[in-house]
Amino acid sequence: MSGLMANSLASKVKTLAVTAVFSGLSVASSVAPALSQESVAVGRVPAHSSRHFSRHLTGPADGAGLWVNMWNYPLVENADAYCKKLHSHGIRNIFIQTSRSNTAALCEPARLSALIDSAHHYKIRVIAWGYHELANPSADADKMIAAAKFTSERGEHVDAIAPNLEKNLDAKAVEAYLKRIREAVGPTMPLMAVVYSPLNRAPQVAKTPWPLLARYTDIIAPMAYWNSKWQKYSAYDYTLATVRMVRQLSGKPDVEVHVIGDGMGTKSESIHDFMRACKAAEATSASLYPNHQPTDEQLVCLSKYFEYFPVNSRYRLFALRELTGSGVIEPLAMGDPAAAISRGDFYVLILRQLDRHNVLAKRSPFERTSLPLDVTKVGAYKLLSRVKAVDSKGLELASEEALNEYLRRPMWPREALEVVARLVEVQSNLKRLPPNIIEHYARAYRGTATARKDGEVNGWLGQPAFAERPASANAPGSRPLSYLDAAQIALDTVSGLK
Repeated sequence: MSGLMANSLASKVKTLAVTAVFSGLSVASSVAPALSQESVAVGRVPAHSSRHFSRHLTGPADGAGLWVNMWNYPLVENADAYCKKLHSHGIRNIFIQTSRSNTAALCEPARLSALIDSAHHYKIRVIAWGYHELANPSADADKMIAAAKFTSERGEHVDAIAPNLEKNLDAKAVEAYLKRIREAVGPTMPLMAVVYSPLNRAPQVAKTPWPLLARYTDIIAPMAYWNSKWQKYSAYDYTLATVRMVRQLSGKPDVEVHVIGDGMGTKSESIHDFMRACKAAEATSASLYPNHQPTDEQLVCLSKYFEYFPVNSRYRLFALRELTGSGVIEPLAMGDPAAAISRGDFYVLILRQLDRHNVLAKRSPFERTSLPLDVTKVGAYKLLSRVKAVDSKGLELASEEALNEYLRRPMWPREALEVVARLVEVQSNLKRLPPNIIEHYARAYRGTATARKDGEVNGWLGQPAFAERPASANAPGSRPLSYLDAAQIALDTVSGLK
């Protein structure tokens, strides 16, 4: 192959790599999603997704949601028009109340049947919820089980169930209730725990068994009602703190968080702030609990859902769980998945993921290990420099302190994508690395570096002068790369390099 042809091919590969990964990055757009709503609905997942998480594919992460009380069901004859209107405003999830502790298991079966059939016709999910006081956990659980097993006139079922836990948050009662439900509906029915925001000052909130909720349910849905009876809070601050605290209290940073917003008389400004906070906190999805019926103003706000939420939010969560579950990302080191990842941590993540899938040096079965690659931030940088995945043009000698400072700074999306594109270009360099070289480079270089005539520093490629690019040139919206973004890029990178 001539040099001209090789250069042309390399350029095309780099362009395709950047385009492919960028299209899957968390850009809040309804165009070209990494997982379409249709693929989510039928349970199709990318080949590299873990089967362990397949049960999460039919939840309310794709599109806005609206809550309906048991006294607000549309009439049977109005169900089609009702769902058509919601669909036209971008509503893709209806949370419909099916019972209370003092009602029958299904309070409006005929209307529920018509609503499920009409909603599914318009590609809207139906999630059944019940307000249960847990004086009798078994009896209350049976009502949720009945909703999960209800069959409509056309043979349709609800897509998920959402027990509302407000009255009795005693751990024993909650566990008995959720355990009975999970055993009855099986592992594939998405189960959402509707609870108070941890910021709520109601006395029982302090008893909320957060780790237990994370163990038995797939989604935790805090009610972020900033207009409390004690005082009014900032919609943005209250929502942001709610999401962060749910992750912290559950002890599971990668827990799926669906935020229920305050729709009781709220106007567009506060709803905008609510969804802006969901975006900043990288909540998986959100909905609005209106006062009886949503106003037209509220529906218009919800129609802008994908301006705040990435269309592939659940896929990004899968990627994070895949990498935390395999040890590629350390949950305690990560903290909040919405936090910015540093350059050094991103380099470590990429190399661990590549080594885990045997994309680095081809080890024999005897050399393989189930443990993640033991690599430091400096070592990861030096190894990427060694294979020319980190740009080595115009390098200048810098101190170890300067390198460490550079690696502590946030990684930006465009930088990350450029690294991935270079990895695709130089993947032959990766495959030529002997395992002992990987282990050697994986550890941080110690000692004083001295320049050589061949342009290297003690055998390492020299370190750059670390001139920062303007933020606007690095990231859409000038937002650093989060751990959720990085996890998705790392997962997609393996697919591109295998």
